[in-house]
Amino acid sequence: MLHYSCDMCKRPIDTCCEARHVVKIDVFQAVDDSSDGCGEADDFDHLDDVQELLQRIDEQDLEMLEDEVARTLRFDLCDACRRAFLKNPLGAKSPKSLNFSNN
Repeated sequence: MLHYSCDMCKRPIDTCCEARHVVKIDVFQAVDDSSDGCGEADDFDHLDDVQELLQRIDEQDLEMLEDEVARTLRFDLCDACRRAFLKNPLGAKSPKSLNFSNN
C-alpha cells in the first residue's frame, strides 16, 4: 500500500478516509511569435539562438539546462492545505504585518 503525506503540512494522508489532492505546476518560457516592439518577428535570427543553446549545452550540465528551459512540479496536499493553497496559490499575500511606532 502506498503512503502519502501532505507536502505543505507534512501530515500523513490516509487515502481510505480522506481526500488527497494533487497540484501540478508547469513552468516554461513563453514564446510569442508576434512582434512585440523589438522588431518584426520575421527579422529575428533563430540560428543565433540555436548556436548559443548548443554552446551552453557543451558548457553546462544538461540537468541544469533542462531546469532553465522547463520544469514540472507535483505536490500532494491534504484537504485543509488544498483550501489554503487555492486562496493564495502564488504565496503573494503575506500575513498582516505589525505597524510599530517610530519612537
